[in-house]
Amino acid sequence: MSLPNRVEAALDHLEALEKTFLKERSAAPNPLAGWTCHDPALNAVALALAHALDDDANRLGEPAYHNRHHVAETVTAMALLCAEARRLGLVSAELATLGVLAMLGHDLGHDGSLGLGGALEQRAAERVEALAATLPAADRAVLRAVIHATEAGRVPQNLARARASGAQPQDILAAIANEADVLASLLPELGWTLSHLLATEWCPWDAPRAALVTSFARRHSFLTAYATPTPAGCALGLHTSIARQLAALDPALDRLPHAEAMAIHRSRLASLSAPPAVP
Repeated sequence: MSLPNRVEAALDHLEALEKTFLKERSAAPNPLAGWTCHDPALNAVALALAHALDDDANRLGEPAYHNRHHVAETVTAMALLCAEARRLGLVSAELATLGVLAMLGHDLGHDGSLGLGGALEQRAAERVEALAATLPAADRAVLRAVIHATEAGRVPQNLARARASGAQPQDILAAIANEADVLASLLPELGWTLSHLLATEWCPWDAPRAALVTSFARRHSFLTAYATPTPAGCALGLHTSIARQLAALDPALDRLPHAEAMAIHRSRLASLSAPPAVP
């Protein structure tokens, strides 16, 4: 397969993934979507985590964004990214499986707040570690490290470590987890829907910040932060998809009514058929 064809195949895969996510959001959430493992001990922990997510939702309700649909999408995204990382020889099968399991519990107990300072990740890590008490200490350490890595403030340093010479597999896994956590939001249509859900979730906690989430300027900033993905993300076509979106995205559209601005943005995006060069 030639390079341009390979890029288009990756974009086709992302388009199919977006359609899958949208379809799954119209049904009851399934936190175990994307989870496949033949290890009985890991499966038992996965079931315990899924039960804990369901129990929290039934007792406490769910945030608009950080809910079981989000968890299911991150599990699927992590599975896809880790499969590419394994193909590229970046992580082992064992480490990849633990990374996917960590995403199943990475937002356990999320209350919808902004969670600055890593408090939400600490809470989730503690609960996951308790539910995974039957696993070896080394495996629990991986789960804990991946969950802490999903703190938004750690994204730049995680990517820097993953890119550094002599990067360790767990450094690479942390950066992949960051991409998995937001992969659905990086997609061209679903991403906007999720921005509105995140704004709804944040509004009771920080209304001014929530109001900015759905702006074109904020979308531009968000996509720019992930414009150079990990090798696993590039293999999925993320860099090309993001580049196309950025090319069509003008922060000045915030001056127009949102519906009119979205129509212009979608028209521009549809016209960008030629993929940019692969880095």
